[in-house]
Amino acid sequence: MCLIVLGKDPLETEIAELLWRDLVKVYTTADDIPEDELQLLGWISKGIPAPDFMNLSLTDIETIASFGKWRNYSKEQVMSLKQAIEDQWSYKGPSDFSSYDLAALGQVLCAFNKSHIAAIKPFAYKVAAADISNLVNCPQEIIREFALLATSRDAFGDPSGWTAIQIALIGCVIAGLDSVRDIQPDAFEGLAASSMQCLPNNVLQAMSIEQLSHLSLSAVNALTHAQLSSLDREQIRAIEETAKTLGSVLNDGCCFTSRIAAWSTVTLIAYLQLSTLIL
Repeated sequence: MCLIVLGKDPLETEIAELLWRDLVKVYTTADDIPEDELQLLGWISKGIPAPDFMNLSLTDIETIASFGKWRNYSKEQVMSLKQAIEDQWSYKGPSDFSSYDLAALGQVLCAFNKSHIAAIKPFAYKVAAADISNLVNCPQEIIREFALLATSRDAFGDPSGWTAIQIALIGCVIAGLDSVRDIQPDAFEGLAASSMQCLPNNVLQAMSIEQLSHLSLSAVNALTHAQLSSLDREQIRAIEETAKTLGSVLNDGCCFTSRIAAWSTVTLIAYLQLSTLIL
């Protein structure tokens, strides 16, 4: 319980390192720390020295899932973690990864090379899409490989036919497409606010006025100053108009319009379809 509390929120690296050293002292060595303890580390894991990852027991998929979350690890930490997982998963390669494996790996997938990502089965990616839709600071070549998986016939197919539900699941992987304008404007109603943090400026710049006009209010509000500054005047005007229109509806306490109701339905259906693997 103490670990859960201490690792619940982001920690300064020095504090995380101190807490990790104290935990190692309790168990004498890093490789003696039980996996159920490792699963509770949260942001304390940011303080694990890169070499220590090679000594951790990673036999439980839940342990890997706990390390697969975004913790702002250094490149050295992620590479060491990825190597440790590969060593302990020597019996399987990327082509054997299930959707459950992909969801657990999360941010660690960004440390794989593009040939590894290309070997992933499209259907496995499809089922895990929502869990790896918002990978942070992932190399563009990796995002591009995920986009190729997304456009596979066994996944979501041609981007021109993607719906808001599918965009909600795919998230930032749209950044790997050759042309984001292939996506129908109304499909962008499904782009979640959480996806905005990992959407590169060049993708926003490539979006049409109509596409930007279909962003949800929460997505618009999630745009950073840097993202907004990268847009041209017409794009800014489209976003401001969307924020003004939808904001006034909410502030006036009016009933949701059919468009806002549709966004709520999109989110609900996306979760339902993900949980039942309908997609």
